[in-house]
This record gives sequence, C-alpha cells and structure tokens, in this order.
Amino acid sequence: MTPIIDGIKAMLTNHWFWGAITLACLTWYSTITIYIAIKGVGDIRGMLRRLSGPKDAS
Repeated sequence: MTPIIDGIKAMLTNHWFWGAITLACLTWYSTITIYIAIKGVGDIRGMLRRLSGPKDAS
C-alpha cells in the first residue's frame, strides 16, 4: 500500500478519537462546500437571466 494509506490506517487505529473528529470535519466541510456551490450556480443563473431579460424604460 501507499504510505498515505498506511498513515491514515495508523491514525485511525492508534488515535481513533482524533481520526473520527478529522473525518467528521472533512465530511462537514465537503457537504457545506458542495451545498454553497450548487446554490451559487442557481444564483448566477438567475442573475444572468434577469440581466438578459427585457429592459424597463423607467
């Protein structure tokens, strides 16, 4: 196996609490990042739709 995978296995075996905290934080961060990216794409699409729409003569 690669040294990285061996290091992860050692961390989870010898320091299970910190390994679990690290994995929980990575999962939370990834979830929030993906959620914000999806919402951001929707906001940008809406903004571009409004900008390309008809202009009001005010």
